[in-house]
Amino acid sequence: MTVTTTIALISALLVVACAIPEEAFDGSLEGDYYINGVDPQGVEYSGLLTIAQGEDPDTYELQWIITGSVQQGIGRVQGSRLTANWDAIEGYDTASYGTASYEIRVEGELVGERTVAGQEGTGTEEAFPIR
Repeated sequence: MTVTTTIALISALLVVACAIPEEAFDGSLEGDYYINGVDPQGVEYSGLLTIAQGEDPDTYELQWIITGSVQQGIGRVQGSRLTANWDAIEGYDTASYGTASYEIRVEGELVGERTVAGQEGTGTEEAFPIR
């Protein structure tokens, strides 16, 4: 294979690769997400996070359905971060509340930290859009 043929073949492959549409983050956080996390005490959990548009353009209503609890909160986007305050509304400890702060990744994933009032430390949480 000559150098010219190799360059032509690579160029053709690049054009084809660029033409294949990728499902990418569209800028809206609305939708359902699978979540995996570790609470401040080191306990792993998983579940579902639903995000809906709030009253203001940069606010969102969040609801977590996780092992043993249902939580709701209001979040605000600033730059590439979503920060929310949450309260437990059902489950084993309805007096629980705290904060969540996520980095919004390019593909729409949320990666961040969660706190629970009255507990030492910070938990981690990842949320993956269900497409």
